[in-house]
This record gives sequence, structure tokens and C-alpha cells, in this order.
Amino acid sequence: MPAIGYGTCCRKSAKGEEVYQSTKTFLKLGGRLIDTAMAYRNHVEIGKAIKDSGVKRSDIWITSKVAPGKVHTYSDCLIAIDEILQELDTSYLDLLLIHTPKLGREPTIQLWKCLVESKRRGRTKAIGVSNFNRGEIEDLVRETGEMPEANEIQMHPWSSPSWKELAKWQKENAIVTIAYTSLGGSRFDSTESNSGWPQEVSVLAKKYDVTEAQILLKWALQNDLAVIPGSGSKTHIKENLLIDAGFHMAMDEILSIENSKVPSGWWDPRRGHQ
Repeated sequence: MPAIGYGTCCRKSAKGEEVYQSTKTFLKLGGRLIDTAMAYRNHVEIGKAIKDSGVKRSDIWITSKVAPGKVHTYSDCLIAIDEILQELDTSYLDLLLIHTPKLGREPTIQLWKCLVESKRRGRTKAIGVSNFNRGEIEDLVRETGEMPEANEIQMHPWSSPSWKELAKWQKENAIVTIAYTSLGGSRFDSTESNSGWPQEVSVLAKKYDVTEAQILLKWALQNDLAVIPGSGSKTHIKENLLIDAGFHMAMDEILSIENSKVPSGWWDPRRGHQ
């Protein structure tokens, strides 16, 4: 699984022709992981972009997610997975997640059993969850004996201690932590003119001659997190793909970021705005 992917959620440019073109751009620039979901409603455009990119399907990692808001039962889930594959125009996914645990314990366990069966059938190579805490993951394992291979959660230097503890536990149990909202999400203005970046982040960006966004993405990689930043800008897509090379922050620099003040407007799905 590539450590740097392309997120396609929660921005105006993540739909229609714009996401089609930006996905092709990401693939042309060497990116190989596309993160999507039923709830994003852009499977068709992403599937077409992959077909038109000229990149072999076997060289691309596609992650999608079952939407509990629309899928409530085991049988619903099996049907939904077939629809996801049809919309993406692919015979398999590389990673399939349950998008949230919001249905509650018993229905979520049924969805998890569906994902386990879908993996057995070869409809997906790997399975996991998103927005789950440790207790919710342990419920799935107790019922099925199957450990999620990934958990996609909101993770950045200012995430709550409980999420950071979760990421540590997941690493110890061979669960990949995929970080979303690494750059604050669409609610946060991260343009060059924005003054919301903490001074500590800006100082490091200047030191390493990179952007503040690249500093935060590098923070994630150095904490063994996979990242899926999204953008409609070719320049930003290229910058995001360059973060795995060129510079390496010292531990005291990483800690200075974590101890800085959280930018206003950042979003935590379980706590609301910061």
C-alpha cells in the first residue's frame, strides 16, 4: 500500500469533471493510491479517470468505503459492494472499509462479516474500518476473529490523545493507520495568505524550503501514518507527492509541532470544531 494517496472527499473539486481531471493528474505525476467512498458519489468519474490514465489497474491501489447510512444489513452490504465495483469499472478493490461505526455494535458486526466474506470471494484484497476506536475494533475481532488491516481516522499533530494512543495500538497490532484531514480539511483555509498556521510550522517550512502543508504531511509519514491529501491543483498534488523525499525532521522539531497551538477551524469528527 502506498504511503501517499489521493483523497477525494469533501471539497467542490471532488466531483464531476474536476475530480476526473485531478485524478488523472495524480496518476500522471506518479501517484498510485486513490481513496474514495460510496458517500463521496464520485466512483464513476474516478473509474473513468483510471481507465483513461494509461496506468495498469494492477499498479493502482483503490480504497473505497461502505456507507452505513445507506447500507444497514449483511445482504445490503453485498449488493453495495457489487455496485461499487460496477461504478469504478473494476473487478476488485485493494482495500474496502466500513466508513463509520454509527449504526451501533450489532449492525456494524454484520457489515464486518460482509467485508470478511467479500475478501474471501476476491472482491477486495484487504478490509478495514474508518473512524473506529479501539473498543469498536475489538468488538469486530471478538465476533469474527478477523482483525482490520487498516483504520482511516482524522489524524494530525493536534488530534486528541485518545486518537494518538489508538494509532500507537494499531501499529503494535499491524493495523495501518490512514490519516485524513491532515491539512485541516475544506473548513480550513491553508492558502499562502492564511495566517492560521502555527509559527512553529511556518518556521520549519522556511528552514526546509517547503510549504506548511508539506511539513504536516511529513509529520504524518515520520509517525508511520499513511496520508491521503486531496487537491484540485496540479501544483499541490505534485507537492504532496514529493514529501517522502528531500528532508527529514528531527524529533525535537516533530515535538515542537505537536506542542504548538491547533489552527482554528480544524475538524474532529467526534468532537466538532477545534
